[in-house]
Amino acid sequence: MQSCIDICNRCAQICLQTAMNQCLEMGGRHVQPEHFRLMMSCAQICQLSANFMSMNSRFHNRTCEVCAEVCEACATDCESIGGMENCVSVCRECAESCKQMASMAVH
Repeated sequence: MQSCIDICNRCAQICLQTAMNQCLEMGGRHVQPEHFRLMMSCAQICQLSANFMSMNSRFHNRTCEVCAEVCEACATDCESIGGMENCVSVCRECAESCKQMASMAVH
């Protein structure tokens, strides 16, 4: 679980930094509302999932399931816009980790 917490925290940080710095500075497609909201949603759900796992919430598998879905969408969107390889990579890694956590039985 700790490795998933770590990647969720890293993904939240990278998505937030990319959105607030790179995207805002580049403008154009990088700041279109739907893309920008998706990046911010990704940062938020990653942080929430990390927090739920950290406190061993019985709902962490459900937050991880949503996190994986949002991370996949964010990676796909960032890849289509281009120039955000770091974000794409960490989102895909986080999605895979969260899928594994979501599939684990909660006791």
